[in-house]
Amino acid sequence: MLIGVNVTSPDTLEMACGLRDSGHVDFVEVLIDGFAHLDPKEFRRTVGDLPVGCHIMLSRFLDPDRARLDHYLNLVNQWQADCGLLYVSDHIAHFSHNGQPLSLALEVDYHAWQPVIDSVRAWQEELGTVLAVENFPSQAPSDIPQARAYAELAEATGCEVLMDVSNAMVAQLNTGQPAAAWADVPGVGRRFHLAGYSPSPTSASLIIDSHDSPVSDDTLDLVTLFAGRAAPDATLVVERDANHDLDEWRTDLDRTRAAVVAAQRLHQPHCT
Repeated sequence: MLIGVNVTSPDTLEMACGLRDSGHVDFVEVLIDGFAHLDPKEFRRTVGDLPVGCHIMLSRFLDPDRARLDHYLNLVNQWQADCGLLYVSDHIAHFSHNGQPLSLALEVDYHAWQPVIDSVRAWQEELGTVLAVENFPSQAPSDIPQARAYAELAEATGCEVLMDVSNAMVAQLNTGQPAAAWADVPGVGRRFHLAGYSPSPTSASLIIDSHDSPVSDDTLDLVTLFAGRAAPDATLVVERDANHDLDEWRTDLDRTRAAVVAAQRLHQPHCT
């Protein structure tokens, strides 16, 4: 299993290069939205021979706009040509309503799942690659478990699940749906994320996927569960989107690698 970090800005790119030099990461995942202005050849020169994965935040492919989709399609094709992407991943969520952008991503209605299946199939065909789609950090319960819906999606489209382990923990804490249920979902096993979460500043009983704090012990226990079933070429990204404390990020990477070692699925020993 390759263990890496997400790169969302010039500052995190510099930090990622430091983590590369200290032997903490095996690859990087670029948030392509944040680097649309950058020549991917320059990115490749900066990261050297590190493998590169691709994450998309705001394609909004569930609420498609042709010009926006063409923009992202051209971006992915250019980065694929210049960086040789390990994978392409995107989000299943609504980012707008009646044409107006939302301040926060909105979870889809699992009762109206066929349009999502159709959209994933169409977007994947346009990209010309297997798409990894991320699970959602649910805030409210649904009588249709998210894991069941994603199993149907993977079987219908052949997509992969970008299994965000911390999102599954957030959903478990908020809704009671067991995070471990994702271990048996088709499409889970090659692409993983994890990050810290915290109570909402507006409601202490609500947990949010904040990406600004250390990874929890419960999340790492799940990492060991998933890593034990993962493909040999699986990738796992330890995310930080705020509070970029390099020492905390290193500690999370060390703890994550130890969880993978516990599952005896380590790609290579941690270099010191």
